[in-house]
Amino acid sequence: MGIAYDGVQLAETKSGKRRVLDNKVAYASFENAKTFRKNKEGLVASRFDVDEIELRVCNGDGANWIRQKNSTHCIDVLDKFHRNKKITECVRDPAFAALLRGLLYSKNINLLLECLEAQINSVSDPAEIEKLKELQSYYRENKSSLLSYYDRDIAIPETREPGVIHHARLGSMESNVFTLIGNRMKGRRACWSERGANNLAVLLCQRHTVGFENLFAALPSIPRKEPEFVDTLPLYSADKIPKREGKGYEWKDRLTISGTTSWLSRFLKDISKSNNF
Repeated sequence: MGIAYDGVQLAETKSGKRRVLDNKVAYASFENAKTFRKNKEGLVASRFDVDEIELRVCNGDGANWIRQKNSTHCIDVLDKFHRNKKITECVRDPAFAALLRGLLYSKNINLLLECLEAQINSVSDPAEIEKLKELQSYYRENKSSLLSYYDRDIAIPETREPGVIHHARLGSMESNVFTLIGNRMKGRRACWSERGANNLAVLLCQRHTVGFENLFAALPSIPRKEPEFVDTLPLYSADKIPKREGKGYEWKDRLTISGTTSWLSRFLKDISKSNNF
């Protein structure tokens, strides 16, 4: 699943101001990564003028298929939720975990990797060593993505409406995963065919972005009532209907009767002559 937006706005609610993603589009499917990227980029191009984009920020969980992007002017950022969660999963010592988080927030990535290397060499439990190496490998593969885009000393262009639309601090992806997919399609003991899952994913993305109003507004109106059939052939009166069709059946010349009933044949012929048939 992927979402794209050009910043955030602060909307007034009963409980205060709430961050709202501006101009959000979403795409979700169960396709292979190559097809997903192609369709996702097509959706982005349908909403944004991609030739005018100066900077794109790709925020993900560090998976290889996410980093293999097909867009220009794009930098990767490892999602903070996954960045911090990995420390919780792999570090057993709470004090050392706090040290690593402090190094992350202070942007000292090189020292963080050196501390991980030192910790690996100082512990003796094979299981703990294995988890620390897992964290070390994860951070090394995503070293260039550990810092947020606004922490890299790069020029960040203005938003579409400065003062109204603000630069996003990211972190919205996990919330949208739940809203778009998780809440409806996971944890309900439901089974999906690939085609059915893709169809439902499209509907969920439509519902939680632009809504169904525009979709249903484009439906055709009720069709006009079809006119009743009118027979345009001419009608004939009774005097124009032919009185005879063909020669008819000349029964008296074609009647065949067995010899045992010859008297009936003579009787019928006499009646025929008397009535001028």
